[in-house]
Amino acid sequence: MALDKSIILVGIKHSGKSTQGRALAAKYNCDFFDTDDVIQELMQKSPREIYNTEGKESFLGAEKLACQHLKSILESKPVIVATGGGICENDEALRYLATNSIFVYLNVDEKIAADRIVREAKTDEKNNITDQSSLPSYIAKKNPATIDDVRAHFHNFYEERTKKYSMLADITINSGNLSAKKVTEEIVSKIS
Repeated sequence: MALDKSIILVGIKHSGKSTQGRALAAKYNCDFFDTDDVIQELMQKSPREIYNTEGKESFLGAEKLACQHLKSILESKPVIVATGGGICENDEALRYLATNSIFVYLNVDEKIAADRIVREAKTDEKNNITDQSSLPSYIAKKNPATIDDVRAHFHNFYEERTKKYSMLADITINSGNLSAKKVTEEIVSKIS
């Protein structure tokens, strides 16, 4: 099975972009890139580190550079790219990725995504947050005290981002309670 266009996976953090990216790359026998890994490679710092120490603008600049780097690869062959959750707010980065590509939005239910974030959160027995760095940066910077605070901050964020992903997507996959394998099959059938 060969690809004629690159597949760019977009969606909120914990929507399964990297998992699907690896599965699709295996299915289509092509290369897989994760923009977070490309940022790490080019900047010698993690995306989180850049965001937390140098601010949002520096992070957006690093993300843009990573996508510019990927553009030269996209021009030469179809690949699979998993993007960071905030790519929908980086128009320049998106323009680089639009080269001969299909944008696939992995739409995951808010509760499922929030549960995945909460599962990684470090808390005490009363569900108070004990370590902000166990949360995604965009939530940590709001300084939530409890798991309920995390869910409330995530809700607003989720509403805002899902609108942006929907506008950006060529194809939307509603993953619901589908297994990772079923999501891969859905993507392949909609692209074919």
